[in-house]
Amino acid sequence: MGLNIDVHDLQLTYDTHPVLDGTEFRVERGDLVALLGANGAGKSTLLRCISRILQPTGGQIILEGKHLQNFNTKEVARLMAVVPQETTADFDFTVEDIVMMGRFPYLRRFQKEDQGDQEIVRRAMEMTGISHLADRSIATLSGGEKQRVIMARAVSQQPEVLLLDEPTANLDIGYQSMLLELASRLNREKDVTVIAAIHDINLAVHHFNRFILLSGGRVLAAGRAEEVITPENIQKSYGVSASTYRHPLHGVLQVSVVGNRKNGEHVEGGPAAHVIGGGEEALPALELLSQKGCRLSVGPVSAQDSGCRFAHFHSLPVIIVPPFTSMNSEHRSEHIKMMREADLIVVPPIPFGEGNLPIFEEVEIILKEGKAVYIIDLEGVEARDYSGRARNLLKGLIKQGAVALEKVEDLPAVINSGYNRDGGGVNER
Repeated sequence: MGLNIDVHDLQLTYDTHPVLDGTEFRVERGDLVALLGANGAGKSTLLRCISRILQPTGGQIILEGKHLQNFNTKEVARLMAVVPQETTADFDFTVEDIVMMGRFPYLRRFQKEDQGDQEIVRRAMEMTGISHLADRSIATLSGGEKQRVIMARAVSQQPEVLLLDEPTANLDIGYQSMLLELASRLNREKDVTVIAAIHDINLAVHHFNRFILLSGGRVLAAGRAEEVITPENIQKSYGVSASTYRHPLHGVLQVSVVGNRKNGEHVEGGPAAHVIGGGEEALPALELLSQKGCRLSVGPVSAQDSGCRFAHFHSLPVIIVPPFTSMNSEHRSEHIKMMREADLIVVPPIPFGEGNLPIFEEVEIILKEGKAVYIIDLEGVEARDYSGRARNLLKGLIKQGAVALEKVEDLPAVINSGYNRDGGGVNER
Protein backbone atom coordinates (compact mmCIF):
# COMPACT_ATOMS: atom_id res chain seq x y z
CA MET A 1 0.00 0.00 0.00
CA GLY A 2 0.95 3.63 -0.35
CA LEU A 3 2.51 5.42 -3.28
CA ASN A 4 5.47 7.63 -3.99
CA ILE A 5 4.32 10.95 -5.44
CA ASP A 6 6.66 13.26 -7.32
CA VAL A 7 5.56 16.78 -8.25
CA HIS A 8 7.81 18.54 -10.78
CA ASP A 9 7.59 22.24 -11.67
CA LEU A 10 3.79 22.25 -11.30
CA GLN A 11 2.07 25.34 -12.63
CA LEU A 12 -1.53 26.47 -12.72
CA THR A 13 -2.82 29.89 -13.73
CA TYR A 14 -6.24 31.46 -13.20
CA ASP A 15 -6.91 34.46 -15.47
CA THR A 16 -3.18 35.14 -15.88
CA HIS A 17 -2.72 34.89 -12.08
CA PRO A 18 -0.30 32.06 -11.13
CA VAL A 19 -1.68 29.97 -8.24
CA LEU A 20 0.96 27.27 -8.55
CA ASP A 21 4.27 28.60 -9.78
CA GLY A 22 6.90 25.89 -10.14
CA THR A 23 5.74 23.77 -7.17
CA GLU A 24 8.11 20.86 -6.64
CA PHE A 25 8.38 18.16 -3.94
CA ARG A 26 8.37 14.42 -3.29
CA VAL A 27 6.11 12.43 -0.96
CA GLU A 28 7.42 9.03 0.05
CA ARG A 29 5.22 5.96 0.29
CA GLY A 30 3.54 5.82 3.71
CA ASP A 31 4.22 9.46 4.65
CA LEU A 32 1.81 11.55 6.71
CA VAL A 33 2.16 14.97 5.07
CA ALA A 34 0.57 18.25 6.12
CA LEU A 35 0.36 21.01 3.53
CA LEU A 36 0.72 24.34 5.34
CA GLY A 37 0.54 27.93 4.17
CA ALA A 38 -1.57 31.07 4.27
CA ASN A 39 -4.89 31.37 2.47
CA GLY A 40 -4.17 31.57 -1.23
CA ALA A 41 -0.82 29.81 -0.94
CA GLY A 42 -2.06 27.03 -3.25
CA LYS A 43 -2.81 24.16 -0.83
CA SER A 44 -6.29 23.24 -2.10
CA THR A 45 -5.32 23.86 -5.73
CA LEU A 46 -2.36 21.52 -5.36
CA LEU A 47 -4.56 18.73 -3.95
CA ARG A 48 -7.06 19.20 -6.77
CA CYS A 49 -4.28 18.84 -9.30
CA ILE A 50 -3.03 15.64 -7.64
CA SER A 51 -6.58 14.22 -7.62
CA ARG A 52 -7.09 15.30 -11.27
CA ILE A 53 -10.02 17.58 -10.45
CA LEU A 54 -7.92 20.37 -11.99
CA GLN A 55 -5.61 20.14 -14.97
CA PRO A 56 -2.32 21.99 -14.35
CA THR A 57 -1.07 24.33 -17.07
CA GLY A 58 2.47 23.02 -16.71
CA GLY A 59 4.67 20.53 -14.92
CA GLN A 60 4.21 16.88 -14.03
CA ILE A 61 2.71 14.69 -11.30
CA ILE A 62 4.17 11.19 -11.21
CA LEU A 63 2.79 8.23 -9.23
CA GLU A 64 5.26 5.37 -8.78
CA GLY A 65 7.15 6.44 -11.91
CA LYS A 66 4.02 6.78 -14.07
CA HIS A 67 2.62 10.13 -15.23
CA LEU A 68 -0.74 10.90 -13.66
CA GLN A 69 -2.36 11.67 -17.02
CA ASN A 70 -1.56 8.12 -18.18
CA PHE A 71 -3.93 6.58 -15.61
CA ASN A 72 -7.57 6.15 -16.57
CA THR A 73 -10.33 7.51 -14.33
CA LYS A 74 -11.11 4.21 -12.64
CA GLU A 75 -7.42 3.55 -11.92
CA VAL A 76 -7.09 6.96 -10.28
CA ALA A 77 -10.21 6.31 -8.18
CA ARG A 78 -8.73 3.03 -6.94
CA LEU A 79 -5.47 4.70 -6.05
CA MET A 80 -6.68 7.95 -4.47
CA ALA A 81 -9.58 9.01 -2.27
CA VAL A 82 -10.47 12.63 -1.59
CA VAL A 83 -12.17 14.22 1.43
CA PRO A 84 -13.10 17.80 0.45
CA GLN A 85 -13.60 20.82 2.73
CA GLU A 86 -17.37 20.86 2.42
CA THR A 87 -19.98 18.33 1.41
CA THR A 88 -23.27 19.30 -0.19
CA ALA A 89 -26.18 16.87 -0.28
CA ASP A 90 -28.16 17.48 -3.49
CA PHE A 91 -29.85 14.07 -3.41
CA ASP A 92 -31.62 12.20 -0.64
CA PHE A 93 -29.14 9.32 -0.35
CA THR A 94 -28.81 7.34 2.85
CA VAL A 95 -25.52 7.28 4.70
CA GLU A 96 -24.95 3.68 3.65
CA ASP A 97 -25.58 4.63 0.00
CA ILE A 98 -22.94 7.37 0.22
CA VAL A 99 -20.35 5.07 1.81
CA MET A 100 -21.10 2.36 -0.79
CA MET A 101 -20.12 4.85 -3.52
CA GLY A 102 -16.53 4.21 -2.44
CA ARG A 103 -16.83 0.75 -3.99
CA PHE A 104 -17.83 2.01 -7.47
CA PRO A 105 -14.23 2.03 -8.84
CA TYR A 106 -14.11 -1.73 -8.26
CA LEU A 107 -17.39 -2.57 -10.02
CA ARG A 108 -17.94 -3.26 -13.70
CA ARG A 109 -20.73 -1.49 -15.51
CA PHE A 110 -24.14 -2.55 -14.15
CA GLN A 111 -22.43 -4.85 -11.64
CA LYS A 112 -24.11 -5.00 -8.22
CA GLU A 113 -22.20 -4.82 -4.96
CA ASP A 114 -21.52 -8.26 -3.49
CA GLN A 115 -21.18 -9.43 0.10
CA GLY A 116 -17.50 -8.49 0.11
CA ASP A 117 -18.32 -4.90 -0.81
CA GLN A 118 -21.00 -4.76 1.87
CA GLU A 119 -18.54 -6.01 4.47
CA ILE A 120 -15.98 -3.37 3.48
CA VAL A 121 -18.67 -0.68 3.81
CA ARG A 122 -19.76 -2.02 7.18
CA ARG A 123 -16.19 -1.90 8.51
CA ALA A 124 -15.68 1.61 7.13
CA MET A 125 -18.79 2.84 8.95
CA GLU A 126 -17.65 1.16 12.15
CA MET A 127 -14.19 2.70 11.87
CA THR A 128 -15.65 6.20 11.47
CA GLY A 129 -18.33 5.73 14.13
CA ILE A 130 -21.35 6.20 11.88
CA SER A 131 -22.92 2.72 11.87
CA HIS A 132 -25.92 4.05 13.79
CA LEU A 133 -26.53 6.56 10.97
CA ALA A 134 -26.62 3.98 8.16
CA ASP A 135 -30.31 4.47 7.30
CA ARG A 136 -30.36 8.23 7.84
CA SER A 137 -30.58 10.66 4.91
CA ILE A 138 -27.31 12.51 4.35
CA ALA A 139 -29.36 15.73 4.14
CA THR A 140 -30.43 15.42 7.80
CA LEU A 141 -26.92 15.24 9.25
CA SER A 142 -24.81 17.90 10.91
CA GLY A 143 -21.66 19.19 9.25
CA GLY A 144 -19.44 17.02 11.44
CA GLU A 145 -21.53 13.92 10.76
CA LYS A 146 -21.45 14.55 7.01
CA GLN A 147 -17.67 14.86 7.15
CA ARG A 148 -17.44 11.49 8.90
CA VAL A 149 -19.65 9.96 6.20
CA ILE A 150 -17.36 11.27 3.46
CA MET A 151 -14.39 9.96 5.41
CA ALA A 152 -16.11 6.55 5.59
CA ARG A 153 -16.65 6.65 1.82
CA ALA A 154 -12.93 7.31 1.38
CA VAL A 155 -12.08 4.40 3.71
CA SER A 156 -14.36 2.04 1.77
CA GLN A 157 -12.54 3.08 -1.39
CA GLN A 158 -9.43 1.34 0.02
CA PRO A 159 -7.07 3.92 -1.48
CA GLU A 160 -3.32 3.93 -1.45
CA VAL A 161 -3.34 7.73 -1.18
CA LEU A 162 -5.75 9.76 0.94
CA LEU A 163 -6.10 13.46 0.10
CA LEU A 164 -7.71 15.68 2.75
CA ASP A 165 -8.61 19.25 1.80
CA GLU A 166 -8.84 21.10 5.13
CA PRO A 167 -11.03 18.32 6.55
CA THR A 168 -11.27 19.97 9.97
CA ALA A 169 -12.61 23.34 8.74
CA ASN A 170 -15.74 24.34 10.68
CA LEU A 171 -15.57 21.26 12.91
CA ASP A 172 -15.36 21.27 16.70
CA ILE A 173 -12.25 19.91 18.39
CA GLY A 174 -13.83 16.50 18.94
CA TYR A 175 -14.51 15.94 15.25
CA GLN A 176 -11.14 17.46 14.31
CA SER A 177 -9.28 15.01 16.51
CA MET A 178 -11.39 12.04 15.37
CA LEU A 179 -10.82 12.68 11.66
CA LEU A 180 -7.08 13.21 11.94
CA GLU A 181 -6.67 10.25 14.30
CA LEU A 182 -8.49 8.12 11.72
CA ALA A 183 -6.15 9.34 8.97
CA SER A 184 -3.20 8.42 11.21
CA ARG A 185 -4.69 5.01 11.84
CA LEU A 186 -5.10 4.33 8.10
CA ASN A 187 -1.50 5.38 7.60
CA ARG A 188 -0.30 3.20 10.44
CA GLU A 189 -2.39 0.08 9.80
CA LYS A 190 -2.81 0.17 6.01
CA ASP A 191 0.33 2.14 5.05
CA VAL A 192 -1.85 4.69 3.25
CA THR A 193 0.00 7.79 2.10
CA VAL A 194 -1.84 10.80 3.52
CA ILE A 195 -1.59 14.38 2.25
CA ALA A 196 -3.75 16.96 4.01
CA ALA A 197 -4.15 20.70 3.61
CA ILE A 198 -4.32 21.99 7.19
CA HIS A 199 -4.73 25.60 8.28
CA ASP A 200 -4.07 24.97 11.99
CA ILE A 201 -0.32 24.42 12.44
CA ASN A 202 -0.59 23.37 16.08
CA LEU A 203 -3.18 20.76 15.15
CA ALA A 204 -1.08 19.52 12.26
CA VAL A 205 2.05 18.82 14.32
CA HIS A 206 0.09 16.44 16.55
CA HIS A 207 -0.93 14.16 13.69
CA PHE A 208 1.64 14.46 10.87
CA ASN A 209 5.33 13.63 10.56
CA ARG A 210 6.24 15.53 7.38
CA PHE A 211 5.37 19.08 6.39
CA ILE A 212 5.32 21.10 3.18
CA LEU A 213 5.03 24.86 3.60
CA LEU A 214 3.72 26.76 0.58
CA SER A 215 4.06 30.44 -0.18
CA GLY A 216 2.99 32.10 -3.41
CA GLY A 217 2.43 28.75 -5.12
CA ARG A 218 5.96 27.54 -4.38
CA VAL A 219 7.42 25.23 -1.75
CA LEU A 220 9.07 27.40 0.87
CA ALA A 221 10.22 24.47 3.03
CA ALA A 222 9.69 20.72 3.29
CA GLY A 223 10.72 18.15 5.88
CA ARG A 224 10.28 17.54 9.59
CA ALA A 225 8.50 20.01 11.86
CA GLU A 226 11.77 21.48 13.17
CA GLU A 227 12.98 22.12 9.62
CA VAL A 228 9.77 23.65 8.30
CA ILE A 229 7.96 25.37 11.17
CA THR A 230 10.34 28.15 12.11
CA PRO A 231 9.64 31.80 12.97
CA GLU A 232 11.41 32.87 9.78
CA ASN A 233 9.34 30.58 7.56
CA ILE A 234 6.08 31.56 9.26
CA GLN A 235 6.90 35.22 8.71
CA LYS A 236 7.57 34.57 5.02
CA SER A 237 4.49 32.42 4.40
CA TYR A 238 1.86 33.93 6.72
CA GLY A 239 3.24 37.44 7.10
CA VAL A 240 3.07 37.42 10.90
CA SER A 241 5.64 37.35 13.67
CA ALA A 242 5.59 34.11 15.64
CA SER A 243 7.56 32.13 18.17
CA THR A 244 8.00 28.36 18.34
CA TYR A 245 8.40 26.32 21.51
CA ARG A 246 7.99 22.82 22.91
CA HIS A 247 4.71 22.24 24.71
CA PRO A 248 5.50 21.57 28.40
CA LEU A 249 3.09 18.59 28.61
CA HIS A 250 3.67 16.58 25.42
CA GLY A 251 6.82 18.16 23.99
CA VAL A 252 5.33 18.74 20.53
CA LEU A 253 6.51 21.81 18.65
CA GLN A 254 3.98 24.64 18.94
CA VAL A 255 3.53 28.05 17.34
CA SER A 256 2.40 31.22 19.05
CA VAL A 257 1.62 34.27 16.94
CA VAL A 258 2.81 37.48 18.55
CA GLY A 259 1.09 39.81 16.08
CA ASN A 260 2.97 42.90 15.08
CA ARG A 261 4.99 43.01 18.29
CA LYS A 262 8.34 41.39 18.85
CA ASN A 263 8.90 39.26 21.94
CA GLY A 264 9.29 41.46 24.98
CA GLU A 265 7.80 44.52 23.22
CA HIS A 266 4.77 46.09 24.88
CA VAL A 267 2.08 48.62 24.21
CA GLU A 268 3.50 52.11 24.68
CA GLY A 269 2.24 53.73 27.87
CA GLY A 270 1.07 50.48 29.50
CA PRO A 271 1.73 50.01 33.22
CA ALA A 272 4.64 47.93 34.46
CA ALA A 273 3.44 44.95 36.49
CA HIS A 274 5.50 42.54 38.56
CA VAL A 275 3.90 39.12 39.11
CA ILE A 276 5.17 37.31 42.19
CA GLY A 277 5.86 33.60 42.02
CA GLY A 278 5.03 31.26 39.19
CA GLY A 279 3.59 27.86 38.50
CA GLU A 280 0.44 27.19 36.50
CA GLU A 281 -1.48 29.29 39.02
CA ALA A 282 0.33 32.44 37.88
CA LEU A 283 -0.11 31.86 34.13
CA PRO A 284 -3.67 33.27 33.83
CA ALA A 285 -2.54 36.53 35.45
CA LEU A 286 0.56 36.71 33.26
CA GLU A 287 -1.38 36.04 30.07
CA LEU A 288 -4.14 38.53 30.91
CA LEU A 289 -1.70 41.30 31.85
CA SER A 290 0.31 40.63 28.71
CA GLN A 291 -2.82 40.91 26.57
CA LYS A 292 -3.62 44.24 28.22
CA GLY A 293 -0.23 45.61 27.21
CA CYS A 294 1.44 45.59 30.63
CA ARG A 295 5.23 45.59 30.79
CA LEU A 296 5.81 42.47 32.84
CA SER A 297 8.44 41.06 35.14
CA VAL A 298 8.24 37.71 36.92
CA GLY A 299 9.63 36.00 39.96
CA PRO A 300 11.06 34.58 41.95
CA VAL A 301 10.67 31.23 40.16
CA SER A 302 12.73 28.12 39.52
CA ALA A 303 14.18 27.42 36.09
CA GLN A 304 11.65 24.59 35.49
CA ASP A 305 8.65 26.68 36.51
CA SER A 306 5.81 27.51 34.09
CA GLY A 307 6.22 31.18 34.96
CA CYS A 308 9.88 30.99 34.03
CA ARG A 309 9.03 29.43 30.66
CA PHE A 310 6.46 32.17 30.09
CA ALA A 311 9.07 34.83 30.91
CA HIS A 312 11.66 33.31 28.58
CA PHE A 313 9.13 32.87 25.79
CA HIS A 314 8.18 36.57 25.96
CA SER A 315 11.72 37.78 26.79
CA LEU A 316 10.63 39.19 30.16
CA PRO A 317 12.82 40.09 33.15
CA VAL A 318 12.71 37.19 35.60
CA ILE A 319 14.32 36.26 38.92
CA ILE A 320 15.39 32.61 38.91
CA VAL A 321 16.21 30.78 42.14
CA PRO A 322 17.20 27.14 42.74
CA PRO A 323 14.17 24.90 43.40
CA PHE A 324 13.11 24.23 46.99
CA THR A 325 15.36 26.95 48.40
CA SER A 326 14.81 30.41 49.86
CA MET A 327 16.18 33.51 48.18
CA ASN A 328 19.66 34.67 49.12
CA SER A 329 20.51 38.33 49.73
CA GLU A 330 21.34 38.91 46.06
CA HIS A 331 17.97 37.51 44.95
CA ARG A 332 16.16 39.62 47.54
CA SER A 333 17.88 42.81 46.44
CA GLU A 334 17.05 42.02 42.81
CA HIS A 335 13.44 41.33 43.77
CA ILE A 336 13.05 44.65 45.58
CA LYS A 337 14.62 46.47 42.62
CA MET A 338 12.27 44.76 40.17
CA MET A 339 9.21 45.64 42.26
CA ARG A 340 10.34 49.26 42.64
CA GLU A 341 10.57 49.54 38.88
CA ALA A 342 6.98 48.29 38.52
CA ASP A 343 3.81 50.36 38.78
CA LEU A 344 1.91 47.55 40.48
CA ILE A 345 2.56 44.20 42.15
CA VAL A 346 0.31 41.17 41.60
CA VAL A 347 0.15 38.19 43.96
CA PRO A 348 -1.61 35.42 41.98
CA PRO A 349 -3.31 32.47 43.72
CA ILE A 350 -0.04 30.55 44.19
CA PRO A 351 0.69 27.87 46.81
CA PHE A 352 2.43 29.07 49.99
CA GLY A 353 5.16 27.26 51.90
CA GLU A 354 8.00 28.11 54.22
CA GLY A 355 10.25 28.64 51.21
CA ASN A 356 8.31 31.51 49.66
CA LEU A 357 6.87 33.28 52.72
CA PRO A 358 10.01 35.46 53.13
CA ILE A 359 9.20 36.96 49.72
CA PHE A 360 6.46 38.97 51.36
CA GLU A 361 8.87 40.79 53.61
CA GLU A 362 10.00 42.59 50.45
CA VAL A 363 6.37 43.07 49.42
CA GLU A 364 5.68 44.79 52.74
CA ILE A 365 8.62 47.13 52.17
CA ILE A 366 7.33 48.02 48.70
CA LEU A 367 3.79 48.46 50.00
CA LYS A 368 4.98 50.99 52.58
CA GLU A 369 6.69 52.90 49.76
CA GLY A 370 3.28 53.47 48.15
CA LYS A 371 3.22 50.79 45.47
CA ALA A 372 -0.12 49.26 44.47
CA VAL A 373 -0.31 45.59 45.50
CA TYR A 374 -3.12 43.28 44.38
CA ILE A 375 -3.74 39.93 46.12
CA ILE A 376 -5.91 37.49 44.16
CA ASP A 377 -8.24 34.95 45.83
CA LEU A 378 -7.58 35.60 49.50
CA GLU A 379 -10.56 33.44 50.43
CA GLY A 380 -9.03 30.38 48.80
CA VAL A 381 -5.61 30.76 50.38
CA GLU A 382 -6.11 28.08 53.07
CA ALA A 383 -6.35 25.34 50.44
CA ARG A 384 -3.00 26.53 49.06
CA ASP A 385 -1.24 27.23 52.35
CA TYR A 386 1.26 24.56 53.44
CA SER A 387 2.78 26.80 56.11
CA GLY A 388 -0.33 27.63 58.11
CA ARG A 389 0.73 31.29 58.20
CA ALA A 390 -0.06 32.69 54.76
CA ARG A 391 -3.62 33.89 55.46
CA ASN A 392 -2.58 36.06 58.42
CA LEU A 393 0.42 37.35 56.47
CA LEU A 394 -1.73 38.39 53.49
CA LYS A 395 -4.37 39.94 55.76
CA GLY A 396 -1.60 41.99 57.32
CA LEU A 397 -0.63 43.28 53.89
CA ILE A 398 -4.26 44.21 53.19
CA LYS A 399 -4.43 46.20 56.45
CA GLN A 400 -1.42 48.15 55.16
CA GLY A 401 -3.15 48.99 51.88
CA ALA A 402 -2.94 45.98 49.56
CA VAL A 403 -6.11 45.33 47.54
CA ALA A 404 -7.83 41.94 47.59
CA LEU A 405 -9.39 40.75 44.33
CA GLU A 406 -11.71 37.76 44.01
CA LYS A 407 -10.35 36.53 40.67
CA VAL A 408 -7.74 37.22 38.01
CA GLU A 409 -10.36 38.67 35.67
CA ASP A 410 -10.83 41.61 38.10
CA LEU A 411 -7.34 42.94 37.32
CA PRO A 412 -8.11 44.94 34.15
CA ALA A 413 -10.85 46.98 35.83
CA VAL A 414 -8.70 48.10 38.75
CA ILE A 415 -5.71 48.76 36.51
CA ASN A 416 -7.76 50.81 34.05
CA SER A 417 -9.33 52.85 36.83
CA GLY A 418 -6.17 53.28 38.85
CA TYR A 419 -3.47 53.72 36.21
CA ASN A 420 -2.66 57.31 35.35
CA ARG A 421 -1.58 57.18 31.71
CA ASP A 422 -0.56 60.82 31.66
CA GLY A 423 1.52 60.75 34.78
CA GLY A 424 2.55 57.13 34.49
CA GLY A 425 1.61 55.61 37.84
CA VAL A 426 -1.08 53.73 39.68
CA ASN A 427 -3.26 55.97 41.78
CA GLU A 428 -5.25 53.27 43.54
CA ARG A 429 -4.80 54.56 47.03
